[in-house]
Amino acid sequence: MQLLILCGGLGKRLRPFTLETPKPLIPILNKPVIEYQLDFFKRHGIKDIILCTGYKHEMFEEKYPDLIHSVEKETLGTAGAIKNAEKYIKDDFIVTNGDNIFLFNFQKMQQTFFDVRNPTLALTQLISPFGVIEVENKRITQFREKPVLNLWINAGITIFNQGSLDYFPNRGMIEIDVYPKLVNDRKLFAFEMKEGSFWTAIDTPKDIEDAEKILLKR
Repeated sequence: MQLLILCGGLGKRLRPFTLETPKPLIPILNKPVIEYQLDFFKRHGIKDIILCTGYKHEMFEEKYPDLIHSVEKETLGTAGAIKNAEKYIKDDFIVTNGDNIFLFNFQKMQQTFFDVRNPTLALTQLISPFGVIEVENKRITQFREKPVLNLWINAGITIFNQGSLDYFPNRGMIEIDVYPKLVNDRKLFAFEMKEGSFWTAIDTPKDIEDAEKILLKR
C-alpha cells in the first residue's frame, strides 16, 4: 500500500506563516505538520510515499530527498494532483491532506477497506466551534462548551484501490469531482474514527495554538 500526501496548497488562511513556508512544513512543537503523518504511517509499515507538491516544492525536495515527488507545474486541484501522480501509483493507495494531524486505529480502517475492496473514507465527529445552549420553555437547561456533535465530517484520509484512478480528472477537486461520482456508483464506504482518536486540521494560526496544547497533553 502506498501513501500520497497532498502538499500543493498555498495556505492562504495561514499567512503570513505560509509566505515563506508551505503549510505542511509549518512546525507544531518544533516538528513539521507532515512529519506527524510520516511517523504515523511508518509505524504502520507504509514506506512507499509520494508527496504531491506545487507551491514551494523545492523545500519538500530538499527536506525529503528519499521520497517520491510529484510536482504540479500549475494548480490542478486535489483530484488533479492525484491524477498527476498516477505514473507513480502501483498499488492500493492512501490519500491524506498534508495539513492534518491525527492518531487513530489505522489497522481497523485498513480492514474495512480490505472487506469492501472499494474506496474508504475516514470520518471524524464534528466539534462545535461554539458553546451549545439547550432551551426548554424559554428556560436554559444546559450549556455545553464546544461539544462533540452527532455529525460526521471528512477527515481527509481515504484508501483507494488502484482502479479508482479512473474517477479522477486531470484537473478538479476530490470533494466535488470524485467523491460524488463514487457515491452515485455506491462505491464509497466510511470508516468512523471512534472515541480515543485524535484529529485536527491546521488551517489558521489558532489551530496551531490549539494543536500544540492538545499534543502536549497526549
